[in-house]
Amino acid sequence: MQTLSGRTCVFAGATAGDGPDIVKALCLGGMNVAMMTHNPERAMDLIGQVIAMEAPGRCLAIGAMEDGSPAEFDAKTYEKLQEQFGSVDVVICNTGDNGDVKPLEEITDRDLTWEFDHVVKNSFRMAQTALPYLKKSESGRIILMTSAEARRGGTRGSLANAVAKGAVMSLALNLAARLAPLGITVNCISKGAIPRVEGIRPGTVDPEEYLPDIPMKRLGTSKDLASAVCFFASEESAYITGQVLSVSGGMEIG
Repeated sequence: MQTLSGRTCVFAGATAGDGPDIVKALCLGGMNVAMMTHNPERAMDLIGQVIAMEAPGRCLAIGAMEDGSPAEFDAKTYEKLQEQFGSVDVVICNTGDNGDVKPLEEITDRDLTWEFDHVVKNSFRMAQTALPYLKKSESGRIILMTSAEARRGGTRGSLANAVAKGAVMSLALNLAARLAPLGITVNCISKGAIPRVEGIRPGTVDPEEYLPDIPMKRLGTSKDLASAVCFFASEESAYITGQVLSVSGGMEIG
């Protein structure tokens, strides 16, 4: 049994792809989940699903501010949640997609910059802005997302995206070392081939193409990922930090 009840989570990238199943799993465990989202329609639909499940945890949506920087938005979000729930305990950054697949010769500085801005900077900013609140928590957790392609140097997916997610993995390890004395754990989940609910975006790889690389011979599911997130968010992971957990069916060893 994973202990999540009574804790509050800030979750970026919650309403698309594998995010909704993670939100549901956290709320079913009793965690309050604040979704930072640019898609209010999806967020409201997801909130309705959580209510219909009679989950013990609350789910709410926080949209972007019209004025102010992303860091200011994050800071105000954490402040409001601290006032409403009494703590901010878990930060999850799940932003970004699988990136555009281009030959090496066609990748531009702009491609790399976009991936780093969207994937790496978002993860860093969320962690940095949450730090004053995580310091107050008795169970501070930061959970970041990398990919199997970033870990194994694969050639099927987006090079720019794999490099950016490799940087996220390095960020997680660095933060883990710096924050461990404060009792804040930082871990990273390496995603394998998990189909998106919304379908395949043009320019990206069909997850089915990865099947020859997966020893377990099946694609992953968002529920597989949700189980890993719940573990890292729970009390049971209190002595685990600086780890990269592969949820890929063994893709890195295939």
